[in-house]
Amino acid sequence: MRLRSLIAGSTLLAAAAAGLVGSPTALAAPPADVPVVDSELVQDVKAGKKVRAIVTVNETESVKEVSSDAEAISRETDVLPKKKTDGFFVVEVDQGTLNTLKSDKRIDTITKDGLSKPSLDVSLKVIGADKVHQSGYTGAGYNVAVIDTGIDRDHPFFTGRITGENCFSTNDPDPYYQAKSLCPNGADTQVGEGAANAETALCKSGQVNLCDHGTHVAGIAAGKKPTQGAEGAPGNGVAPGAGIIASQVFTRFDGNICVEQGETAPCVLSYDSDQKRALDHLATIAVSHKIAAVNMSLGGYLYTEHCDGEVDLAPVRDAIQTLWNSGVATVIAAGNRGDTGAISSPACLSTAVAVGATNEADGVAEFSNQGKLLDLFAPGVNILASVPGNGYGVMGGTSMAAPHVAGAFALLREVNPTAPVAQLLEKLKATGKPIANGVPSVTTPRINLAAAIPPPATPTPTPSPTASPTSTPTVEPSPEPTFIDTPGIPMPLPKVCKRGKGAKPLSAAAWAREFSKSSGRLSDSTLRCYLALTSNGSKVFTEVVKAGTIAKAYRVLKPRSTSARAALDRELLAGWLNWAHGVHNSGTKVKGSTTLKQALASTEKHRLNRTAKSTQLRTSATFLGKNVNK
Repeated sequence: MRLRSLIAGSTLLAAAAAGLVGSPTALAAPPADVPVVDSELVQDVKAGKKVRAIVTVNETESVKEVSSDAEAISRETDVLPKKKTDGFFVVEVDQGTLNTLKSDKRIDTITKDGLSKPSLDVSLKVIGADKVHQSGYTGAGYNVAVIDTGIDRDHPFFTGRITGENCFSTNDPDPYYQAKSLCPNGADTQVGEGAANAETALCKSGQVNLCDHGTHVAGIAAGKKPTQGAEGAPGNGVAPGAGIIASQVFTRFDGNICVEQGETAPCVLSYDSDQKRALDHLATIAVSHKIAAVNMSLGGYLYTEHCDGEVDLAPVRDAIQTLWNSGVATVIAAGNRGDTGAISSPACLSTAVAVGATNEADGVAEFSNQGKLLDLFAPGVNILASVPGNGYGVMGGTSMAAPHVAGAFALLREVNPTAPVAQLLEKLKATGKPIANGVPSVTTPRINLAAAIPPPATPTPTPSPTASPTSTPTVEPSPEPTFIDTPGIPMPLPKVCKRGKGAKPLSAAAWAREFSKSSGRLSDSTLRCYLALTSNGSKVFTEVVKAGTIAKAYRVLKPRSTSARAALDRELLAGWLNWAHGVHNSGTKVKGSTTLKQALASTEKHRLNRTAKSTQLRTSATFLGKNVNK
């Protein structure tokens, strides 16, 4: 069953209120020789919209011919300038075009090209990876592919480790989108050295790197602490001996689409078609490049049952199945809606490995989706890893949990080179620590690599003559690292991160001054601590609304957009910061009998409801501004 999701991109169905359960619109069984059409696409086109669609073509037909015919149907039709390979093309359709394509027997499926957002040290000890490393297993000889926002290619955490790069992104000058490809060559496709560079000019907006997510994810999965330039670095990633194949599948948008997605322009989002192209590319090199796992931190609809039969997932379903058959696990974040019975697509596919997040107390993170479809848990709160600019920063979300599992598959593959994915997954499940799930009487294992990969058997030593005793050398403790703060780059938290002792609430504008570079009384380390506390308790920050760094938090608190959603983000973040500052406790009465906890939970529901009206969002923002942040 599909839940009416509240987090992802334009693939979402309209929902009357957050958390309601619904069924997908029924599809009449079409004749066997005509295309299957995505019901949401039909609804949008019927409403008068011109919509991007992914058209898959029968294997025996020419994609070039079908796409040319589609473009000739109507002057409103535009076959988008992507390489027409792998059996599909992307086209903008109106009602007339869709009506014609629906009867074209050469076509298999017509689905909406939706958009998605980018849903150590301590965590490695929690999952026992440090013990596995000591046993000699590091993932050496295998690769982890990260489908995300690219990678900081010269980061010391990845020195000599990036074994492949590719980019599948989109150019669309339409004023509503103002989409620009993030491929360094400016085209829609780039494969080879430099293709996934996350430090291009288009990845940056002032002091903010819009493409930081992929670097952080790659660091968790397979980063390796450098021997030089290690200031502020955590320990190794989960599979520090594995190679990294970085895929850039995001596009920069400067148009109003950002506001529709709950973002401030410019923003980065990912088209389903670009994700499919990346998956298809990785499937073709899976065996030759010895890929152990593919990591995806993207999400759409919420599902309570496996979603293999959903037509809108056809663009990625077959590629994930192909990877599975090739011995490659596709590890996907379960999403950050905080739902207790459902997970996001495409993690809901039966051949995907769906991962939820645990917190520092080894319980389910407040923001993590869960339910019976969840395969595994892994740490996902306050995870320290690499960020662009050769720095290190803390992020939280199921996006941070998934790469723990992707790295785990690289370690398991090193031990079991020929085992099927299902066998490796079952090993992680059978040896993990059971964590109570959101479904009554259901537990989901949190990975425990020390149990999944026991140390090699030590042969019985041959007795040798007794040697004279020698003194044990004194081991000097490692010096405490020093941190060099770089504008816009988050650095590690202080060792003790606690709520403050503030006496008066600060307004959103006052918090903006605290997060600005030139003013404010609170130190950067304190602000980073407050953001970490916020991400631990909130279902909105930091993955739904990017506010994990000082620069990005400032962008939220003093946004360029005047939209109702941006206003709510501003007041909501200020409310969480006033809690972290110690001004309010969760039980503090902010108006009448309404507590801070109730106020934040209610406004977060409105924020996550993608169909909430502007008046409702502004009312929520005003409530927080008057009663929590004043």
